[in-house]
Amino acid sequence: MQTQRFDIQGASCQSCVRKIREALSAIAGIDDVQVDLDAQQVTVTGTADSADLQAALAKAGYAVEDTPPHTASASPASTDQEQQLAITGATCAACVRTIENALRNTAGVNQAQMNFADRTARVSGTADTQSLIDAVEKAGYGASPVDDNDDDGAREQQEQQHYRRLLRHTWLGLGLGVPLMAWGLLGGNMMVQPGAASQWIWLAIGLLTLAVLATAGRHFFVGAWKAFRNHNANMDTLIALGTGAAWLYSMAVVLIPAALPEAARHVYFEASAMIIGLINLGQALEVRARGKTSEAVKRLLDLGAKTARVVRDGPNHEKREQDIPVEQVQTDDILRVRPGEKIAVDGIVEEGESRLDESMLTG
Repeated sequence: MQTQRFDIQGASCQSCVRKIREALSAIAGIDDVQVDLDAQQVTVTGTADSADLQAALAKAGYAVEDTPPHTASASPASTDQEQQLAITGATCAACVRTIENALRNTAGVNQAQMNFADRTARVSGTADTQSLIDAVEKAGYGASPVDDNDDDGAREQQEQQHYRRLLRHTWLGLGLGVPLMAWGLLGGNMMVQPGAASQWIWLAIGLLTLAVLATAGRHFFVGAWKAFRNHNANMDTLIALGTGAAWLYSMAVVLIPAALPEAARHVYFEASAMIIGLINLGQALEVRARGKTSEAVKRLLDLGAKTARVVRDGPNHEKREQDIPVEQVQTDDILRVRPGEKIAVDGIVEEGESRLDESMLTG
C-alpha cells in the first residue's frame, strides 16, 4: 500500500471533489481519496497504479500537471504520529496554503492542516519535528513544536506582548496619518511647489513617514520579502507594495517637483501612514478577539469535573469508593454521583435518586 499525491487543474467546488472521488473510487485497489481544493492536490492511498489514477483524473476532466506524483509507502498506524506546530508570520489564506504545501511535500508527511484562527498546524506521519520546522522556515515562516503540557500562562503572556506591540504600531501610524489626512480633508494644500518653503516641510514629513514604515510597518516588508524569495505573494506583499509605492512617488514629488506636471505634484504620505496604522489596529483587534475566545473556551473546560468517584472491588471483594482523575475512568466502571456534584463522564444511570429538601422551596 502506498500514498500518492497528484497536482491537478480545474477543481473549484465540492461538486468537483465528489466527481474526482467517484472517478478514483471506481479503480480497484483504492483505500482512501482526499481532495484539497486550495492546494489543487489529490491524495490517494492504496495499491492502484499511478498511470491508472492519472488516466481516471484526466477522463473526469481534471488535468494532471506534468510533475511526478509524490509517492510514499504507507506506514503502519503504530509508527505514525501527530504533531502540532505553532506558526508565526502567517497573515492570510495564501500563507496557509503555502505552509500546508511545504509540510505536505516533506518526506514522511501523510496529512497536514493549518488552523489560521489559532496559528497552529497539525501534521500526521513519520516525519521528525525538525524536518517540519525546517520546511516551514524555508517557506518563509516560523514554527515551533507545541506540547499539550506547555505552560498556557507563557503563551498568554506572549500573546499580550504581541497585542501591546501592535497597539504601539497602531498609534505610530495613526499618530502621523490622521493629522495629515485631516489637513487634506479640511482644505490644506497637499501639493509641492519647487523652491517653496513647503517643499522642506514635506521632506521632513516624508522622513517621518519613512520612520513609521521602518518601525510600525517593518513586519509587513519583512513578510513580503520572504514571500518574494519563495516566489509567493500574500497580504504582506499587497501592503508593502501599496505603502512603498505611495511613499516613493511622494518623495519623488518632493525631491524633483519640477520634473513632474503641476497637476501631478500631490503627495500621499498620509496614505502610507494610515494604511500601516489601520492594518496594525485590525491585527490587534484580531489578537484580542482570539484571546477572549481562548479564555471563554478555557472557562468552559474548567466547568468539567476533574475527578470521579468510582466504585471498585477492594481487597476482600468488597465495594469501595475512591476518587480518581477523570482521565483514569475506564469502560464499565461504576460511578457514584452525589447531589450537586458534576457528572464526570457520559454513562447510563443504573440506580439511585436525588430528592430536593422541601425547606429549600419558597412561595
